[in-house]
Amino acid sequence: MPDEQPNEITFVYEETDEVRTIAATGAHGGPTPDGASVVANLYVERASIPHHVSHQIDERGEVDLSETSQEVARGEVTREVQASLVLTPEHAMQLGQWLQENAQQAMEQRRQTYG
Repeated sequence: MPDEQPNEITFVYEETDEVRTIAATGAHGGPTPDGASVVANLYVERASIPHHVSHQIDERGEVDLSETSQEVARGEVTREVQASLVLTPEHAMQLGQWLQENAQQAMEQRRQTYG
């Protein structure tokens, strides 16, 4: 009968050449001003490195690495954005629930494996 609803759907997963795995230690963002989307900028935290360092050149024309004459700091921690997600609020909620469920499973597996 043509009016019957299908009771099964199949999804096919395909990867493009641009697919890459990224690490993230956190996210920053929030709702867009119009509330139509949620933005999550996924980042990795690391200790900041200085903007630049200057060393003296001695009378032989060699760089003296033992003394730093000028170092320009950049702050204590750098959050390097790896990717940005833009989701509808509904999809953000679904993704959040999915992440929590899978994180709980992973923590339980880790507890069973490592005690």
